[in-house]
Amino acid sequence: MKYEGIWFVIIGLGLGTFIIRSTFIYLSSRIEISERFKEILSLIPAAIFPALVVPMTFYHKGANELLFNKERFIVLIIASIICYRLKSVFITIVSGLIILYILS
Repeated sequence: MKYEGIWFVIIGLGLGTFIIRSTFIYLSSRIEISERFKEILSLIPAAIFPALVVPMTFYHKGANELLFNKERFIVLIIASIICYRLKSVFITIVSGLIILYILS
């Protein structure tokens, strides 16, 4: 296989990403944003997390018949409890992966 154009693609994607991000940084100093809009923008990260987690949890066809193919839901509950108790993202991620591996 030949990948002659791969560097053009990589450079093009890098330039596109740089232009999009720098445009927002440049315009943010020129445009006055209301406090209400800033408050709405601050909620975006909190809204993205459930949008990523819910489909991976509830629409996944699991392999464990004993848990009705919903082992990811069990892992979500256990990892949520671990996160609430220990307040450590790293420990939550590692324990969730280990529990998912055990249940699968």
